[in-house]
Amino acid sequence: MSYALKPDETLSDGLRRIVRKQIDEALENLRPTVRSKDAAIHEARVCIKKIRAILLLSKHSLGNDIFDLEDTAYRDAARALSKVRDSAAMLETLDQLIEHFSETLARDVFATVKATLKRSKKLKQPAQSRAMTKAGKALRQARQRIDDWPRIEHQQTLRDLKLVFKRGHTSFAKAYEQPSVENFHEWRKQVKHLLYLSRVLGPLWSQIMAALAAELKALGKSLSEDHDLALLREKVSQQLEDTENRAEIEALLALIDQRRNELQLTARFLGERIYAEKPGEFVDRIATYWQTWNSETKVDPIVAG
Repeated sequence: MSYALKPDETLSDGLRRIVRKQIDEALENLRPTVRSKDAAIHEARVCIKKIRAILLLSKHSLGNDIFDLEDTAYRDAARALSKVRDSAAMLETLDQLIEHFSETLARDVFATVKATLKRSKKLKQPAQSRAMTKAGKALRQARQRIDDWPRIEHQQTLRDLKLVFKRGHTSFAKAYEQPSVENFHEWRKQVKHLLYLSRVLGPLWSQIMAALAAELKALGKSLSEDHDLALLREKVSQQLEDTENRAEIEALLALIDQRRNELQLTARFLGERIYAEKPGEFVDRIATYWQTWNSETKVDPIVAG
């Protein structure tokens, strides 16, 4: 429940509490004494993504100046962390791909590619501590600014939720009309935003919102794996001109393409179900849940519309 509204608090207090909690969890993972920096950086980045979803839900209440300041701060912190973890993430993606095709692949397959990624990962390890320190400083500064945020209003929040759903609806269509790594990545981001917000709003109707969150989680997983494979493909393709193991690289690229096709097909089916509603219909339904929940809890009531 730490990433969800509670019945005994106002919307404004609840969203502030959630952001503080996510900052504290991120800072815990960014301690210099963590056992696994790769895992800790990953967890910290997830916390930041959750915070940025809250910012989107609060955008019109915060105003453009505050929103831009905060979103930029969290975005830059996440990017700094991402740069020092990309090789580790690609290794994980490669292992996941090998596991998926394990019935037809030898255990030690793609050893040359793995060795290259491991060398790259080792080279970036000294920079991890610096990136973690820098991100931690930015998050502590951001935490101090939360008290200065203006009141977050329900009606403005519904307006922002509609925009999040609409962007996902639009980017879903664009990803298949104009397939590209960038367009699928954009859709992935919008899906993750809606996933996190469905958890924040989970208490409005726990069973319905949990079902939506489960669908979004499955969709986000497919799109995330697809994106990770696209990045791995780009990295591996760069080795084609400088390797004697060309056959190995080409075999890996073929498997990546096959798996990406599978994932994009799965994502399409899930997307058609999740985005079957129009944005206005979706938000009207959520507004009704919210109004009922608020009338039951008698906290900060809203008028749907």
